Amino acid sequence: MEKNNRNNNLESEKYELLASHIEMFRKAFGAYLEQCEPADKKSAESDRLTDGRASCLIFDELLCNYYQTVISALKKLAGYDKKYIPALIETYEELWTSAPMLNDRDYICPYLFDLCKFLYEIREAGALTFFYNLLIYCREIPFLSLNGEQEKKLTDEHESDGGEDPFAEFRKERQERIAGSFDEGLFNKTYGKFFLILSGWKEKIDGYYTKDEIFFMNGLFIMDELADYVYSEERRADGLSCGKTTKACTAKINQKEIFRKADKQDRGGKNIYLYVYGGEIREKITGFYEKALRYFKRAINYNPNNPRYYYEYARCLKNSGKSDEAEIFFKKAFDLNG
Repeated sequence: MEKNNRNNNLESEKYELLASHIEMFRKAFGAYLEQCEPADKKSAESDRLTDGRASCLIFDELLCNYYQTVISALKKLAGYDKKYIPALIETYEELWTSAPMLNDRDYICPYLFDLCKFLYEIREAGALTFFYNLLIYCREIPFLSLNGEQEKKLTDEHESDGGEDPFAEFRKERQERIAGSFDEGLFNKTYGKFFLILSGWKEKIDGYYTKDEIFFMNGLFIMDELADYVYSEERRADGLSCGKTTKACTAKINQKEIFRKADKQDRGGKNIYLYVYGGEIREKITGFYEKALRYFKRAINYNPNNPRYYYEYARCLKNSGKSDEAEIFFKKAFDLNG
């Protein structure tokens, strides 16, 4: 008993020390930003608008690295004690506010998904419901899908391989076409509304949503986001070149281990590629579908008259290979909707 108390105290002290270091780091960075004003920071903002000079890129990278560091540390704290969740959310909010309002950059959706994934992992169902609804809204903000930094990265990769980029002209034409149809007024309107909605997050994550809404949105996030995320991450390992980055190298090594494991076992003449991608990934994704089904079922139990609940439940059944059962609930959804 005494040993457990001692361990708990040490654990608590460790996280309190981390919290104090985060606070010092934030104050130090805040002081740096104050020194940047008015000349350097305004210059950086101006450079962003012209998509220009190296100083702008360095400032952007520094800002992103700062927020990624703080967010990573706050996630550790929030995982240990949920009292730190508001500080984590407020840091994401700072990041979005600090991000330049440019039509060719999307700083919002990737970080919103990251926040939703973390809230799912620590079982904050009410907060996940609000931020997943916000993520769905944000995907309607008319950002350009490719930006200059991504284009440069693709070009540099081809140059480093010693070859020409066969799709350079295609991508250039595509970017010009998208840029030509960009509606700056609509962007500013929807971007501004995002912050208006975001400002009410504290009121809307505690008792605002009904139980059926919370279960439904959690199920939808699991089925449409997490299952797809796992599939994409696993498939991305295929074809990665080990040596470019530590992450890529690790993914490639993990993939080789899966194939080695498959090769050692008797697969009855089955194709090993199908075993890896038809078995390993399918098993993981099926696990997510099963969780999503449980959430959808709870939503239906609380509100049996909502056709959307039956429809998404049926879609999840179909995605998990239960087509016959899915037809029953598709019919139920259409009957309620009629």
